[in-house]
Formats: sequence, structure tokens, C-alpha cells
Amino acid sequence: MRGALRGGLVLAAVLIAGCTSPGAGQPPAAQGKEVCEVLPGPPSGGLNGAVQSAVGVAHARLGVTPVVKEGIEPGIGPFLNGRCTLILAAGYEEAPVIFTAADRYSREHFLLADDWFDFGSAPDLTHPNVTVVAFEADQASFLAGYVAAAVSPNHVVGEYGSVNTPTVDLALNGFLAGARAWGEDSRENVKILGWNGSRGPFIGNDFDQHTAFSITSGLIRGGAHVIFGVAGDAVLGSAAAAVRHPSVYLIGMYSDGYAAAPRYAGRWLTSVVFDMTSPVLSATRAATGTGPASGLYVGTIVNGGVRLAPFHLLARLVPMAVRARLATLRIGLAQGWVSTNPAEYVPREKETGTGNG
Repeated sequence: MRGALRGGLVLAAVLIAGCTSPGAGQPPAAQGKEVCEVLPGPPSGGLNGAVQSAVGVAHARLGVTPVVKEGIEPGIGPFLNGRCTLILAAGYEEAPVIFTAADRYSREHFLLADDWFDFGSAPDLTHPNVTVVAFEADQASFLAGYVAAAVSPNHVVGEYGSVNTPTVDLALNGFLAGARAWGEDSRENVKILGWNGSRGPFIGNDFDQHTAFSITSGLIRGGAHVIFGVAGDAVLGSAAAAVRHPSVYLIGMYSDGYAAAPRYAGRWLTSVVFDMTSPVLSATRAATGTGPASGLYVGTIVNGGVRLAPFHLLARLVPMAVRARLATLRIGLAQGWVSTNPAEYVPREKETGTGNG
């Protein structure tokens, strides 16, 4: 694995109890059992959307029943009753709670989505009842930045995050590197507003659409025509700002914004998608004893764990030459000869970090 793992990845710790496909010839160990989801904020947007999609597949294929508890601080207490096949928690603040519970309730299985760890000294990764899922978000966000710089009429783009953590910074830096890479390839000036590799605007959480609207409006005033928000459901505030301008487009994060927020269908250029289906299914089977024990899963461009969403209604904006170049870049990212480190690309125009860092 590349140096991205050492720097800080978007991580998900997953503890899931039992699923097997209810189809013919497969053991019914998971049928009727509950996958219990603790989702801070709305269940449909951001990382929660990616989680919901994976659990939906587990329901269809394995027969488990989703049970959702949502809110700003929903808590896992009500699910520690022995009934849950999976106890799933999404959010960067949930790690201490989940790992404490994993120690106390060794027969339970947990999923913690969107956290980060120091891989050099992370005893949390050794929990036998926790599967850790990491996403190399910088790979897909690099491609997003490349497309954004090409599509923006004036080659000015903007990006901001939810909370200043290594998880979010990884995605922001990938986008920054991709935008700079397009500038090098095309020999055009590219300007990236917001995050500049060391500082930039952050909302403070994944839910505040009002602040996202304000940050996005500032980026638009600065000339940005494509906005990347690594901010979960708060990115809908960016969409509300974008619709006020005729040629401002959005790049979502975690799940496909086009599907999650179809009322803004004409504004989603693409999204950086996390596909949690494979690790969720594997961990569920492991928890019911119908599959091999699960361990560290890293979602990459190679295995489809991270990818760009389709361009949908805005496909006409992406030149064929850029699409062809994206195919080459995917190979380079997979093989390691394309770097996602923004410091390895020389800015062709002065970049400005804005907002609070």
C-alpha cells in the first residue's frame, strides 16, 4: 500500500453480526437478524448514504433486517441487547465509544465508519470483533480534481471540508493534486480556492448546511465554478448556493450526490464514492460463521472501493480527451506511478486558502 496509509486514511471499523444469502443452497444464518445502524445526522446523505446502500445490499442478499437510529448524538446503548447482528456507527467521533463497547461486549459485532488511525501504533486494529475498512480517498478525489479543473470555464475550482482531520485532509489533498496535475498536463493556469494543502475553510461537522452555503458562496464570489465539499450531508448547502449561478457545479463525497439529492441533478458533475458493499457483506458472513474471518479491508481504485460516480446530466461538459486521460490516470493510481501528493505538482497560479483552518 502506498504512503497514503501511513499519512491517515478515511477509515471504517466494521462490526457486523451474521448474514448469509437466503437464496437456494446458502445457509440461512443471517435471515431475520438485525443490522443496527447508529447514524449521526440524516441517513441518506454523505457517508450515511454509502452505509445505507451497503446495508441495503446485505438486506437483499442475506436477509438481514436494517434497524436505524439517527440524530446528532444517537448513541449505541439501545443496541447492546444481544439482538443485533451488526452494530454500525458512522462518524469520526464514534471510535472511542465503539472500541470501548467492543471490549466490554466481546460477543457483539460493530462497524465504525469514517475514522482514522495511526497505523504504526493502533491497538484498536487488533479487536477480534471489529473489522477495519480503510478507503484511499485521495485516489478518486485526484480524478475529481483533474475533471474539475478541466470543466471549470475559467479553470478556477474550490474545496472545503467538514472537520480538519487526516480523514478529510486526505480527500482534499487528492483533489488539490488532481487539479494541479491538469494544469501541468494542459499548460493552463489553474486556481484552487479554499484548501491549499495546509489550511482552508471547515464547517465543524457534517450537517451544517447553512455554513456550507456561506463557504460555497464565498468560493463562487472568488471565481470558482466547480466546488468539492468533503462535508457529508452539509454539501446540500453548497447545492443551494450553486443553483443561484448558471455555471457552477458540484462534486460530492462518500455517495453519488446525483442519486442522493436528485433535486440538484443538473449540478452534480460527479462524486467521490465509497463502496462499502464488499466489506460489509464479508464482515457479516464472518460474524455468523459462514465466511472467513474479516480483517483490514482497504478500498482502492483497483478493487472498486473508491471510484468516481458517473457524470450523469453533465457528461457533455467533459471533453473526450479528458475522459481518455482519466483512464490512464486510473492505471497510474493503481500502479503507483501517479502521485496524489499535491507538493509534487507545481501550481501554475497562486492559490489561496480561505476561511478557518
